[in-house]
Amino acid sequence: MTELLLIRHGLPLAGVFDPGLSPEGTAQAERLAAWLVHEDVDALYSSPYRRARETVAPLERLTGMTATVLDDLREWDTDVTQPYMPPEQIGADDPRAAALAEGRYEDFVPELDWDAFRARAGRAMDTILDAHPGGRVAVVCHGGITNTYLATVLGLPTMFWFHPDYTSVSRVRRMPGGRIVLHSVNETAHMVAERAVDAVA
Repeated sequence: MTELLLIRHGLPLAGVFDPGLSPEGTAQAERLAAWLVHEDVDALYSSPYRRARETVAPLERLTGMTATVLDDLREWDTDVTQPYMPPEQIGADDPRAAALAEGRYEDFVPELDWDAFRARAGRAMDTILDAHPGGRVAVVCHGGITNTYLATVLGLPTMFWFHPDYTSVSRVRRMPGGRIVLHSVNETAHMVAERAVDAVA
């Protein structure tokens, strides 16, 4: 069995191109790393976007591993012509804010080439799964990529179907027969708890 931990990046800065993490996002990434370091992760992957690379950095530091940057993990905002704005901070008068508030997530990016985006998300995950048979891999990417891939695994017609929290973890497993199964969605325990570690005798 191979397990992928699909992780949304931490909260980014607003109003800049290819933003890094905000102070809150940096704190989220540190909590995530302290939680996942106890899970025997075999490899790390990251989107090329700065917010993802800065999210995986604390885990790189704690594990001694270097994340593989995979271009197919990038979010849908590849060709944006405006500075990035976290979805939650978009003004109330923006139609995208209403779409988000009402759970109409696909209406947030109606111009997206959905077929190409779905294909890219699947290609990214297949690349990682094939490279690490029997391993556990932490994949720091984006809400859209996670949404789309999980929708594909579940056979959902809607590609954006939930709103992942920052640094949330969703898990999928490739079973020995090749079937991909969803194990969990939007884990956020690391944001409110400390992991109990067995005492060493």
